[in-house]
Amino acid sequence: MPLSVRHVYVVMCDVCRAEYTDPETEVVAWFEDETSAEQITRADGWLILARPWPDRFICPRSDADHQARMDDLMPPEPVIQIPGQLGLDGTEEPW
Repeated sequence: MPLSVRHVYVVMCDVCRAEYTDPETEVVAWFEDETSAEQITRADGWLILARPWPDRFICPRSDADHQARMDDLMPPEPVIQIPGQLGLDGTEEPW
């Protein structure tokens, strides 16, 4: 019986390390390529970041750790202060 090498992809959440399981069989899903893994997990509610990111897959679980990771991905809130208006910190923007 010949042996052959076959590479498969298993998706794990980069926050909690949970493996993606097939919703019908509850068995860990194996994917033949990265693109199909992204498409199927995204359709099942996972957040998939762009490929250059080191931590790319985030499961739909909503707890403090997952929320903190999502908050880290958000850009900083803009600081808008009209010239002459007092800021919340008590400073005044020059005219």
